[in-house]
Amino acid sequence: MFTTRSRARSAAVCAATLCVMGATALPALASWLPSPSAVSTLDKQLLSAAHQGNLWEIATSQQAQSAATTACVKRVGADFIRDHRALDAGVVKTAAQLGVALPSGQTAAQLRQTAALKSLAGTPAYDPAWLKAQYAAHVQTLTLIDKEIASGANPLVKSLAKSARPVVVRHTQMVNHGACHA
Repeated sequence: MFTTRSRARSAAVCAATLCVMGATALPALASWLPSPSAVSTLDKQLLSAAHQGNLWEIATSQQAQSAATTACVKRVGADFIRDHRALDAGVVKTAAQLGVALPSGQTAAQLRQTAALKSLAGTPAYDPAWLKAQYAAHVQTLTLIDKEIASGANPLVKSLAKSARPVVVRHTQMVNHGACHA
């Protein structure tokens, strides 16, 4: 109860100070407020790479819906679309909370890879190429996620990485030695 009164008293003092001194008191009062956790270069790198990776996963998985020759790759692609949309929603929300600007699209390398896959559409070579590309992308993502979990600075970004990890592991297993390789 004492803490509640103390906080109420402090808030009243702050409000009174603002009324008396006006906006010139804001910088001084801001120094009393707890600062948000820092966002490191690694945190920003994870958010940007995850966003671009999710965009690529969604695009190539949508492509697989019409370009794949097997029902398995189409089914895995549908799972990826659902999961990466959900993962990206978390990335976008976290980045917005932290004031981190995200890239507006995929990397040039991702766009080239999407075009290369598209050139194989409807052929027997498409499905193994899609699985191989997905595997490589997910392994790369896991490496970045593990680095963030071990060394990231911001607790929100670290939590995001921890929650994404099981999904990315499951996807890696699906495309490496899972459902479509039986």
